[in-house]
Amino acid sequence: MKPTVFMMSNPLTTPPPEQRERGVAAITVADNRWLRCDIKSVSLLANCLLRQSAVDADAAETVLLRDGLLTEGSASNIFVVKNGVIITPPKTNFILPGITYDVVIELARANRLPLEIRQVSEAEVRDADELWLTSSTKEVLSISMLDGKPVGHGENTGKPGPAAARMYQLYQDYKRTVMRAPVDVPA
Repeated sequence: MKPTVFMMSNPLTTPPPEQRERGVAAITVADNRWLRCDIKSVSLLANCLLRQSAVDADAAETVLLRDGLLTEGSASNIFVVKNGVIITPPKTNFILPGITYDVVIELARANRLPLEIRQVSEAEVRDADELWLTSSTKEVLSISMLDGKPVGHGENTGKPGPAAARMYQLYQDYKRTVMRAPVDVPA
């Protein structure tokens, strides 16, 4: 078959400051997608339907759970923070590897932030001090409400926490110095 190439671009619109400052709502749903979520394809009907569940619930994202474990969001990767430790599921066939996921892990390691890449239970998601979603368009965005309940404990309940603020700033610095850095082109 003769290959076809189609390209399209749109301006990158990131979350406005007020959304970053208050965080977003998310819902949890059983992950009913096929078993090869790690394959980037145009077959994203399940993701679209799961994302629509969030829209119908007036939420920004659907957090997916499979067999009692966190997989990812319908259009993002999910990070949990508990007792200052950033926790995220490993790349498996249930997770589409994200560029921002990789950058956040790289930034956490480079800045010696406590990080665990391991299976995350539903109970850990629900008892998290902080939840974030990451994607190219959402960058690092706090989930402040999950299934209608505030995320977190103590003074940060229902608000973005300090780990999210730190990672957001590291990500912005990375964008400015690496992603947007001038490129030297030989003459």
